[in-house]
Amino acid sequence: MHDDTLNRFEQSQPFTGRIEPLDHYVLVEPVEDETETTAGLIIPASAESSCLSGIVVSAGDDAAGLVPGDKVLFPRGAGFEIRVSGQPKRLLGRHEVIARLHD
Repeated sequence: MHDDTLNRFEQSQPFTGRIEPLDHYVLVEPVEDETETTAGLIIPASAESSCLSGIVVSAGDDAAGLVPGDKVLFPRGAGFEIRVSGQPKRLLGRHEVIARLHD
């Protein structure tokens, strides 16, 4: 019996469907925030913080108050990095979201 998992993976097409988080999970689209110094130097947020921000794309039924469109803050390395239609997303447990950001 031959395990063809690797072969099936290599031939698979990118996922282009819709992801519906279950239970307490949320799907977040990471946002690259930038800051500009007084000298005009642009510093990406990834270079200065141990946290990342993103926009909630969808949320499970038990995601405790998070809804699509919320801008949230979460620790770098939290959750699972995935790609949907080639775009990076992060699947996080509700407990990994540490703040909601208001502009």
